[in-house]
Amino acid sequence: MKEITLNKLKKFWDISAYSFADMLGGGVGQVISLYYLSFLLYVAGLTPIMAGIVTGIGKIWDGIIDPFIGVIVDKTNHKFGKSKFWMLISVIPIFIFYFMLWYSFGITNLNTKFIYYIFAYILWTTAFSLAIIPYESLLPRMVSGYDERTSYSSVRMVFSGVSCVVSTYLYELLVPVTQENPLSANFTSNFAILGVVLGLFFAVPVLITALGSKEKKCDISDNKLSVKFIFAQYKEVFRSKTYKKYFALGLSGTFVGSAISASMVLFIYLTYGNIQNYFLGFSLVFLIVNIKGAIEILFFLPNVYLMKKKNKHRPYLIDIPLIMVACIIILFINNSTPIWILFIAVSFLGAGVSCLGFVPMTLLPDLSDVDELIHGKRREGVNAGLTTLGKQIVSGLAITVYGFVLEGFGLDTSIASPEAATQSSILAIKIMYCIIPIFFGIIMILISISYPLNKNTHDTIKKLISKKKSGEDYLITIEEKNICEKLTGLKYEELWVSKKS
Repeated sequence: MKEITLNKLKKFWDISAYSFADMLGGGVGQVISLYYLSFLLYVAGLTPIMAGIVTGIGKIWDGIIDPFIGVIVDKTNHKFGKSKFWMLISVIPIFIFYFMLWYSFGITNLNTKFIYYIFAYILWTTAFSLAIIPYESLLPRMVSGYDERTSYSSVRMVFSGVSCVVSTYLYELLVPVTQENPLSANFTSNFAILGVVLGLFFAVPVLITALGSKEKKCDISDNKLSVKFIFAQYKEVFRSKTYKKYFALGLSGTFVGSAISASMVLFIYLTYGNIQNYFLGFSLVFLIVNIKGAIEILFFLPNVYLMKKKNKHRPYLIDIPLIMVACIIILFINNSTPIWILFIAVSFLGAGVSCLGFVPMTLLPDLSDVDELIHGKRREGVNAGLTTLGKQIVSGLAITVYGFVLEGFGLDTSIASPEAATQSSILAIKIMYCIIPIFFGIIMILISISYPLNKNTHDTIKKLISKKKSGEDYLITIEEKNICEKLTGLKYEELWVSKKS
């Protein structure tokens, strides 16, 4: 009995230690995506075009370096582990460069400040990638079972959700925006404190995962690291039909998530203003953000149920329509609309967006098995790097275009309040907040209907890979052959698993 209890405690710690690091991914994504554009516009004083370019260049840079980091992680040979070594290296840069995002050290010239924030964002995204790419490649190096990976990913999302709520609360506590005191340069010192507090809040969990999780040893490639070798790795990974569908789902989901996150707070500021002490001492923005976040976390439970009963991509077919319902409601909201209608829309939105981060993160570890089926190689870092390349570039382009649209529609950046809002600027925000998510949501539904990887097909390829590695003679069935060809989009005879040893 005592041994069973100890095993349960050990299992609990293993899952928890792995999950801590997603407090970085969840919380950082929450705060930066919701508040950073507003900070650049109303506190740093950049124009909408400048603000869009800052975040756009930073995200595009992030996308460019991610594939290189992914290959470097796969080729790392360190006693601490391929993934854990780089996560440990990233801890101090995460703290320093996150602080720099929110503080410009007294720079007053607009163009100089613009250049400073570009480099601050580039440095930050580099530090972030040094943590998150190894982290995304860590799970398949820890556990191999289809359902077991789902369990780890589920707990990971709870930690991510808690981080979202806590980081939002810290933001609202440290930057108390009100209708009487709208967001402006008066909050410069508040944002400096925010950078220190959240920098620590995001760096420490990465350290816990790096020190507390266990990573299996993997084979090291003999190939020398070069640009040609890196591109060859990604060309091979992209041969997989399943990966192409996953990649398209990820890009579409990034459009949806980026559009919603970048627009939500601006929409509230310019439609209703940030009503302080709206309910039980909480501001309107805090309530809206956390109603969405709470329902997003609660909706993980039915999503996990769908994943285990059906398949890991099934939540897309339930959740994306909820996003569309929310977007249609928000399209018709104006400053005379009762706030409770916005609460209803945001509740639908929270339920819908719960799949955008959870499902791709849960699907990713299994792609390494499809890659191994084709090429006979384990490349978790490459899979993670290629995935984030597309997402970050798309996100960067989306925010950059958004900046141009806001300026083109005449957004007034003097103060963040309804008094400064024009009908054209509200229209620009609604295009981003509502129209783009509906369009790309339809694309996601169509792709997910034909996504081929599930528990049955995954078990099949794991069995074939295992028998291939053992050298055991095995007569493949027609059904197994069809599964391999459906997953890869290639003839069975082209696959590594079909070759004679």
